[in-house]
Amino acid sequence: MTFTDALRGYAYPVHRRDGFKCQYCGLDGSESFEKWLCLSWDHLLPKGDPRRDDHEFIVTACMFCNVADNHYLVKAAERGLRFDGMTMEQLVAQRKPYVERTRAAYAEFWKNNVRR
Repeated sequence: MTFTDALRGYAYPVHRRDGFKCQYCGLDGSESFEKWLCLSWDHLLPKGDPRRDDHEFIVTACMFCNVADNHYLVKAAERGLRFDGMTMEQLVAQRKPYVERTRAAYAEFWKNNVRR
């Protein structure tokens, strides 16, 4: 059987390579079905980069981390970010502070507005 969706199909090799863990927050999709359902993948390079769809430049990310600071690539030049000559690990390390800052802001909002 051929699967054409992300979790069972085209993203599965990336998830397997990354141990089914979000490369930003560490959510482990192998711990439960519910966590596995939260997995997505994140392109580390901007649109137009010829390497963008190479699995070497795509990592496992939970759905939140994938969209955290969703202007990251759009604001790359303004932020002084670079992508050429960087490894997957370096690109993740470059993006991680932006993801962590967004997660922290959401956590604060949750504590103040949602938590019972």
